Formats: sequence, C-alpha cells, structure tokens
Amino acid sequence: MTGRILIGTDEAGYGPNLGPLTVAATAWSLPAGVEPLDLWKELESVLTSAPQRGDQRLFVADSKKVFSPGEGLESLEVAVLAFLNLINVNTASIDQACRAISMPAQVAPFLDAYRAEPWNNTPGLALPIDSSDDHISEWVTTLNAELKKCGIRLLGIRARIMFPEEFNQLVTQADSKGVVLSNATLQLVRDLADACTADADLGHKATLVVCDKHGGRNRYDQLISQHFDDQFVFRLEESREKSRYRMGSMDFCFRTKAEEFLPVALASMVAKYTREVLMHQFNHFWAQHIPGLKPTQGYPLDAKRFREDIATAITRLNVPMDQLWRSR
Repeated sequence: MTGRILIGTDEAGYGPNLGPLTVAATAWSLPAGVEPLDLWKELESVLTSAPQRGDQRLFVADSKKVFSPGEGLESLEVAVLAFLNLINVNTASIDQACRAISMPAQVAPFLDAYRAEPWNNTPGLALPIDSSDDHISEWVTTLNAELKKCGIRLLGIRARIMFPEEFNQLVTQADSKGVVLSNATLQLVRDLADACTADADLGHKATLVVCDKHGGRNRYDQLISQHFDDQFVFRLEESREKSRYRMGSMDFCFRTKAEEFLPVALASMVAKYTREVLMHQFNHFWAQHIPGLKPTQGYPLDAKRFREDIATAITRLNVPMDQLWRSR
C-alpha cells in the first residue's frame, strides 16, 4: 500500500452581509495504514480537538469551537500561523498571507479586489496579532518533528476569498449563494488535486476529498464533474447525513460534522482566521470615521445596525453599496 492523499474544505462567512466569504482547503499525505480519522490519534501528542484544563497541545477543531469573539484571536491564530509557516507561507501581514494561499489564477484578482476596498491597507495588518513570532516558531518546530516521525505531510493550504463586490456579481450570475460556495470549494479541490498529481511522489496515490455539506444539498455528482473536465462520477451514496462519489482514483464525501476530519477542521480555522483579520481592518477603518462605533462581525442583525451607524460616513466617503453590502 502507498497511502493516500486527504483533502478537506470548509468556509467562514457564508451567512454575513458584511465582509468576505472565505473558503479554505488543506491537503495532506497519509502513509500506508493510516486512515483519515486516525490523524487525530497519530498526532495526539501535539494536537487535540477537545482540550482539557491545562492542556498544552495545539487546539485544532471547528473554528466555532476554537474562536470566541470576546476572547481574542490567539487560539485560532497560533494554530493557523503555525501550519502556514510549516509550509513556508509568508505570514508577515494579512494581505501577504492571503496572497500566498490563493490559487495561482486568483492571485491578481485577489489583490485587485483587496486594494479596491478603502479599509484594506497595503501592507495589511501585521501578523501575528494576539500571539508572538517566537511562540508560533516553537510550534512550527514541534509540528515538523511530529509529522516527520509519523510519516504525515501537510502538502498545501489554499483559500478563496470573495469580497462583497465579487460575491454579489457571482450570486447574480448563478442566482444562488449555495452555487457560489460549491463552485469555490471545488475550485480549491481541483487546484490542490492537480498540484498533487503533478508531484512525482504523489501522483500515484488515491485521494479522498471531505467537505462539509453545503446547506440542504444532497447531490454533488454534476458539480464534481463540472470542475473535473466532465469526467464520469459514480454515485456511491446520497443521504441527509452523507453523499459519497467516486471519480477515477478520487473519492468525494460531503457530510455533516465534516470537521471530525483534521484537514476539514484546519480548513475551517484558516477560513475563519483570514476573515476575522480582514474584519479587524474593516472595523478599524470605520471606527476612525465614526468615534465610539461598536465593531461588527457582519452577521445579519448586527450588520443592519452597523450599516445604520455608518450611514453618514458611507455618503461622505462615497463608498459604493455593492462594495460594502453582500446581497445575500
């Protein structure tokens, strides 16, 4: 046996009216004999998805469990930046990090969209924000040693960041927010899968792709085929809990509680971290124009409050509503 490649995806910011929708994916190489759900056990000396009091291991789980707005970014930040630095991603600032993990074809469009928004600085916020370079470097060393010992490799991390103006355009074209999410997800999967295929050491390995289910959708075979040159996709299972497909040497699983898989959990954290830091910049910009302004995370009810609070500044600064407000 030669092991397999495991790709996991997740999103952050699907529901808000403010800020970007961010979709992320992580790709891993597993040695023979290690099953996808075994990653937690293989790496249990350094990672945990359920920390106990005083636990010194790195907390990796669904971002909703790791991050709480009132407690700062540190728990989310340490893990995300450690894994990004592990694969030599430039994390000096948020724009550099986002650029580095964008798909090659999306680098220029990302930079154009980023710079078009008046609240995005170049360079952006310096990273880390709530942690320290030394602390993150220690974790990079620890993770590197443990992964090598286990024969596990983190192959890549990718993200697709859609700011409101592009998001609105894509939703209008597709007439569906869900389709926009699904397309972004499969674009990332295709990008990572192609990179693995091009690697002589990986091209022969079978691949399992695990994604969180997209809303109430149960059928994904046409979506997969569309993003993989119309290849035939064999339907293995479709249900409310899980939809599974096979296409050549690739298996796809769209399921509830996908964050039980480490690659999905890390993707969730990468997506959340990038969005949260971008929202830091967003809130800082508006606070400079409206003294005492309460920050927002951009979710519908509070987003409406925030839009009302900044209404005079929107007019004064001539900010296009499409650049600020997501239509769905």
